[in-house]
Amino acid sequence: MNLKYPFTLFFIPILLACRIATAHDEPQDNSWWWDAAWWDESRIEVPDNYPVETSWTAYQSGDVEVTALVARPAGGGKYPAVLFQHGRRGLGELVQRLARRVAARGFVVLAPDIYGAHFLGTHPVDHDYALEKDVNAAVDVLLARDDISTDKACLYSHTRGGYYTLKVATTFRRQQREIACYVSYYPHLQDPNAPEPQQVYGYAPEIDELTLPVLVFIGDEEQYQRRRVIETSIQAMQDKGRDARLVIYPGVGRGFDFRDENVRTFADDLASKDAVQRAAKFMRRHLEGRPAAAAGAPLTGEALYNSDKAPGSMLYDLPQEVVPGVWSAIGATAPGTYANSGHNNNLSFVITTDGVLVVNAGDNYLLAQALHEEIRKITDQPVKYVVLENGQGHAMLGSIYWQQQGVPVIAHVDAAHEIEAQSFALLEVMQGRVKEKSEGTKVVMPDETFSDKKVIELGGERIELLYLGPAHSPGDIVVWLPEKKLVISGDMAFHQRMLPLFEHTDSKAWIETWDRFEALGAEVVIPGHGGPTDMATVRTYTRDYLVYLRDKVGAVIESGGALQEAYEVDQSPYMHLPTAEFLAKRNAGQVFQSMEFEF
Repeated sequence: MNLKYPFTLFFIPILLACRIATAHDEPQDNSWWWDAAWWDESRIEVPDNYPVETSWTAYQSGDVEVTALVARPAGGGKYPAVLFQHGRRGLGELVQRLARRVAARGFVVLAPDIYGAHFLGTHPVDHDYALEKDVNAAVDVLLARDDISTDKACLYSHTRGGYYTLKVATTFRRQQREIACYVSYYPHLQDPNAPEPQQVYGYAPEIDELTLPVLVFIGDEEQYQRRRVIETSIQAMQDKGRDARLVIYPGVGRGFDFRDENVRTFADDLASKDAVQRAAKFMRRHLEGRPAAAAGAPLTGEALYNSDKAPGSMLYDLPQEVVPGVWSAIGATAPGTYANSGHNNNLSFVITTDGVLVVNAGDNYLLAQALHEEIRKITDQPVKYVVLENGQGHAMLGSIYWQQQGVPVIAHVDAAHEIEAQSFALLEVMQGRVKEKSEGTKVVMPDETFSDKKVIELGGERIELLYLGPAHSPGDIVVWLPEKKLVISGDMAFHQRMLPLFEHTDSKAWIETWDRFEALGAEVVIPGHGGPTDMATVRTYTRDYLVYLRDKVGAVIESGGALQEAYEVDQSPYMHLPTAEFLAKRNAGQVFQSMEFEF
């Protein structure tokens, strides 16, 4: 019987507990490492252990061919995706072990050899920025594999590899689309080419842009200049309310995860085994909540209507930071219900050094109040403006709360007309839907309207309110932040639920408006419904859906078919979307009735 492995695991929590106890006099938050099953029931969690198979592949990055190690559990099957980036040591045998150790926990790992691709030796002093694109290209290669189970990957690295992956997440803007988390061992969190004082007393500006969940490991005997930058970076992210965690292991220094056996210590081994298991749990938590589209069915029916991600709040879900300074409380993809308190659209806000701009007042007074409470937890800046994406109830019925706080409400002139004409009927529907949660809600008109464009300069941020043309509802606008290349699109764009077509929706005009919307050049889109994404995704489920449906219904009309035939047109490419089961036929009918007059 081999007692070495269980003995090692037994001592890991003891060493960590000693480190924390000696480092702090006051009680610390132990929720991230405390194991009640071990403490109360003496049970030790058994780590995942898969036999590993490896192979080599190659991909193009511009004019360069990059070889890459692939490590994954043997025997087929699909597993979550991890991109491993080596540091200054290169991708030698000792470092390849790191990729295999992650694969043995149940991941598909791609490890590009960017030094080999450029015929560089190990331990280069200068940082070659051109190599960053090779790491960025590896993300696409990894996510295109047919043996991964997730549509995002986690970044996993050590030493200078941590700087490469930091740049991939931020400079290449992968964190909004393809990356779920960042894990690194004693990473370089400063530009390696920066002047020496900055190497010790500063950190890379990209740290302020990093919004991913972060887990970093270092040894207590880490070099001072590296440790100081890492601790300062983690503290800066934590001060911004981000999910950033630093684990410091006692008795070990740099290279504890791969130090060769002739100099390796017992403490190195304990730290390495603990770190890879913590990293695996961290990555699995952030990846397995993001399954590939074909891997699982979205919520439908009763489960969709009754879901609530923040039971202690009127909000369906709490705000998340999309890019630095821009947050959104993502609403349910279901229609408004009692369970979600009418929070079935996105309530977004922009934080600047001179105040906050909120997009959408909310479905009711108490929902608006709950959003304001969350904003106050994040920033001391006051809310200066509330902007309505259109005149629908869930955008505007909470306006009374904001006006009572002295905040002006802004809307497009057509949205104001819609509020004037429809608001009392919408109020009655909302009251019947959320019952006592509607307390305090009254109909009010916007304080200010505009026709085509309104620019707000707030705390150095240029915020453009744009009416681009007819879309989903009268007065649909978008909020464009040109410096961040981010657009809060409102109901211009959909992707995680089937878009609804109303009697007043002109699908042909919406397609024409779309061209002006896409011409903005946004790289990040916060849609009216569903999580943040990119332009290509919302194009697929908005413009392309409208074109597809109009083609199908147009064929029915051209052949002399009737409305009943239009109801039955094939919409299978979009029927996986939540709400499709009761919107698809209605949408087809609306398109049929409008297109009859086009022929």
